[in-house]
Amino acid sequence: MPFMKKFSKKLNSFAYQHIWLKYILDYGFAVLATVFSAFIFVFGMLTFLEPALSSASENIGPAMVSGGSSGAAQVIKLIIFSIFKNLDTKNERIILSSLYLLINIPLLILAFKGVGLRFAIFTLLNVGCVFLFTNTLKGELFTKLAEYVSDHGGMLTRALFAGMCTGISSGIAYKIDSSAGGFDIISFYISAKKSTLAGKYGMFINGAIVASFALVSGLTNHDFATAIGGALFSFVYLLTVMMVIDVINIRNKKAKIEVTTSKKDLPQLLIANIPHGATLVEAKGAFTDNDRLIIEMVVSTTEIKRSVNIIKTLDPESFVVVTSLSGVYGNFHMKPIK
Repeated sequence: MPFMKKFSKKLNSFAYQHIWLKYILDYGFAVLATVFSAFIFVFGMLTFLEPALSSASENIGPAMVSGGSSGAAQVIKLIIFSIFKNLDTKNERIILSSLYLLINIPLLILAFKGVGLRFAIFTLLNVGCVFLFTNTLKGELFTKLAEYVSDHGGMLTRALFAGMCTGISSGIAYKIDSSAGGFDIISFYISAKKSTLAGKYGMFINGAIVASFALVSGLTNHDFATAIGGALFSFVYLLTVMMVIDVINIRNKKAKIEVTTSKKDLPQLLIANIPHGATLVEAKGAFTDNDRLIIEMVVSTTEIKRSVNIIKTLDPESFVVVTSLSGVYGNFHMKPIK
């Protein structure tokens, strides 16, 4: 670990001295993260969510709906195949991925106009990779894994694993200030404007998608019991997605840092390095009876480690308390999304 820290510091120092290298590393990492995000989502869909796309086996069980734009695409695909019954099921992948791409077009415009150019570019890359992977990833791995999970865990396990894959996919995209496309764009846009967690907004939108899928599925197959059962497991999937996203996406979480120090210049040094204001409280040590200064500052969760490191570097004898916050109201600076 000490070696990795030294290497990281040297790399960061070299990158800041060569700004072109910093941009290459930042964008290169973002591209790799975006591709991995798309792969994880497609893997979860083909293996757990809708394994019929990767397997002809009838023992795996019914499909679940993913919610968002992919879920809307599943609903439309179901309607198309119910109307045109002579369609070859081999075309399911291309129809689903094409619908997913079309639904994302107006949402990508929102990403560009409402969030930022970089956000829109990497979201577009994610959507494109999903389209590509959906139509190219084939093989016995998906079939065998889908059958194994279904045989040993059933629908509940499928829902949990699918939710983990989708949640990780969206969470990775959020970490690089992007999105996995679809209604994630709307959730990200709202959460960024309101400075709150994104998962709950997606849950409201996706709930309507699941209800629509259950209704269409019940009318198409004349089996509302199976349709409602699939919808219930889909809600388990969506709840898992929301929980995983909110664990990974800590950008909008806040914490209060309370510092007790004897150094009078620490507040100015601290706010010079951290883009937030602070409140000062004069105090007196109960044991030493010496004068102390209490600094109260609210920071994003991603800024905690850096803030504490600065404090301990400037005053190794300071006493620091970090408290998680459920909400912050008022002016709070957030790094803008590009």
